[in-house]
Amino acid sequence: MSRKFEALTLAEIMITLLIISILCLFALSTIKPYDKTYKWLYVRIYHSIETAVYNSMMTRNSQDDPNMYGFPNSSTNFCNMLKEYMNTASEDVIEGEVNPKCEASRDLDIGAFEFPEDKIQLVLSNGIRLWIASDGGAPYQLNETVDGSPVNMKYYVVFADLNGSRGPNLAQWDAAGNIGWNEDYKMVDIVAFVVTEASVVIPIGPPEIDTRYMQAFAIYPPDDENFPEGTKSTAHTYYWAKNDAWGSSKSIAEPMSLNFAGEFPANSPFLVTYPPANNVNETAGCSEDNNLVSQCYVKIEDYN
Repeated sequence: MSRKFEALTLAEIMITLLIISILCLFALSTIKPYDKTYKWLYVRIYHSIETAVYNSMMTRNSQDDPNMYGFPNSSTNFCNMLKEYMNTASEDVIEGEVNPKCEASRDLDIGAFEFPEDKIQLVLSNGIRLWIASDGGAPYQLNETVDGSPVNMKYYVVFADLNGSRGPNLAQWDAAGNIGWNEDYKMVDIVAFVVTEASVVIPIGPPEIDTRYMQAFAIYPPDDENFPEGTKSTAHTYYWAKNDAWGSSKSIAEPMSLNFAGEFPANSPFLVTYPPANNVNETAGCSEDNNLVSQCYVKIEDYN
C-alpha cells in the first residue's frame, strides 16, 4: 500500500522565511536599544520635564509664597512641582523597590558620579527614574557676566536614568569620564538637564553634540507669510543649532545661550569637548549681539 506525502509549496516557504525575517528584525531592535530606544526616551523625558516646568510656573502659585508666582526656592518644592505635572508610577508599583520621596536629604550634588537607588526622588510611569541636584536644598545660582553686566539665574539639575532599573545605569563608560565624547562612544543611559527659573530646560553633556540622542534646529525669521513661525534649518546637533542661531553671543533672554555647562566640575561625566564652533547664520537673519533678543531661536524636536 503506497503512502502519499505532501511537500510545502514555494510560496509557503517564502512566506515562512518572510515571517522569520520580520521576527529577527524585532529581536535585533530589542537587544540593541542604544540607537533605537535611547533617542525616543531622551526626547520624551526632555519634553516631559519642559512641559511640567512650564505648566507649573504658568498655572499655580509658588509653594514658597502663595501670593506670587515664582521659581521654587527649595528642592523639595521643585520635586513636588515636577511630580504634580508628570506621570509618576503609582505607589504600589514602586513600594518595596526604592520608595521614592521628594526630600532634600536625597538631593545629589551637581558633580555627582554615582546615582544610588535610595536617592531617587521620582519614578515615572514608563520606568524612567529621576534624581535632583541642589545647593544644599536651595537652587543653584548662575553668575555670569554678559557684555559687562552681571547675569544671575536660579536653576536645579535633574538627572534621568533613561531605561529605568535596567543596566548599565552609568553616566560614563570609563574612569576618565566623557571628555572628548564622540559618536563612537557607547551611549550612556543616565543624562542631565538644567532646569532654569526662566522655565527653560537645557540639555547638558553628550546629547549636546551627539545626534543619536536628539536633533535640534535653528529657527530663522519668517520670510514667507505662509510660514509665520519661521523657517527651519537642517537637522543637526544642539550645539550646532545654538551657534547657528546666536553664534558666541549670550543673553539672559535666551537661557540656552548661557554657560551652564561651565558650572559642572572639571571631572564631571557630563562634560564634553565641543567641536569647533560654527558662525552665526547672518544670511538667514540671525544676530550675534549680546543682551538682545535674537530673531532666531533653537528648537529640539521629536524624531519622526
